[in-house]
Amino acid sequence: MDQTQDSIFLQKQHLSTSSRFYTTIQPALPEIAPLLGGYASAISESDLSNLLLSACRANDLGIVQQSGRRRFTTLSSLKQWVTSRLLPCTVMVHLDDPDVLRLLVFSIEMTEQMFLGGTRATISAKGFRERQRRYEEILVEHFIGRLGEVLLKKFLETHFPGVQVELDWNISPERHLYRSDIVNASHQISIKTTTALAGIWAEADISAEYGVMVKCIVPRATIIQFFIEACGYSRLMDFVASHIPASDARFHDLIANIRQRIQQFQCGHAVSTFVGFVLGYFKTSNDTLREIGEELEYMGPVRDKRHFCEVKNLLWERHDWERFLVDNGLWK
Repeated sequence: MDQTQDSIFLQKQHLSTSSRFYTTIQPALPEIAPLLGGYASAISESDLSNLLLSACRANDLGIVQQSGRRRFTTLSSLKQWVTSRLLPCTVMVHLDDPDVLRLLVFSIEMTEQMFLGGTRATISAKGFRERQRRYEEILVEHFIGRLGEVLLKKFLETHFPGVQVELDWNISPERHLYRSDIVNASHQISIKTTTALAGIWAEADISAEYGVMVKCIVPRATIIQFFIEACGYSRLMDFVASHIPASDARFHDLIANIRQRIQQFQCGHAVSTFVGFVLGYFKTSNDTLREIGEELEYMGPVRDKRHFCEVKNLLWERHDWERFLVDNGLWK
């Protein structure tokens, strides 16, 4: 592609931070956002900018080119990446989806069992305890950490009729022992979820044979949103208001402000969504294994020995997923 008037030049500093990249790319976003179609309301300009930043950092599909020593992308390249790479990999589920609700219940019980000693701590869970993190933080991290599994399940079952993906909902004292995230697969599959949309590395647990990467966008107050849309939040405000004297105008004003913020949500009617970008998968090997302390571009040092693959090298086209499903006994 030739350099044209719609070129956007990218210096190293533009790719170093999300804010600098956003400033550079912002004029182009109003022309790109309409391409998102039904996902547009769930993907903010900031989210879209970070996804494009990831593509530019990794130079996915050749989105960045050289002009002498200068690097640039173009509006047409950005649009092409969105339509040919991002949208085919996008999936959206509503807050009341049965698998999302299963994940909520699982995350609550998993967190409770951790504190009661009903499950052995994994490396990450052990870290939670050592840092004395609050119960709510652990609950949210359990939920978001496994959201990619639900989104991948929806993606595969939607695009490949007849496929049934069984996720691992087991909670036991042996939870620390690695099991495939898809229990009816022939191989060990590690599904990783991240809300860091600008990242360029997919990862997989050390014993996995396949790694799958899912980036996701979640409601800001993820767990509270369930209570808002399931009527629990409004009932809490009713309870609070009934126990605070009517003469305490200051706090009744605060309660009124809270009610006003949530009035857009119809009680018992779920409207919030979780959007996922199933970026693809990779087969693990000695070449993908990274040691603790090894430096990865735009990520820094590796904290735990595991497998890593740059997102531009993931397998993601339909024929790739067909092979993945057949190899794992999930499709004939």
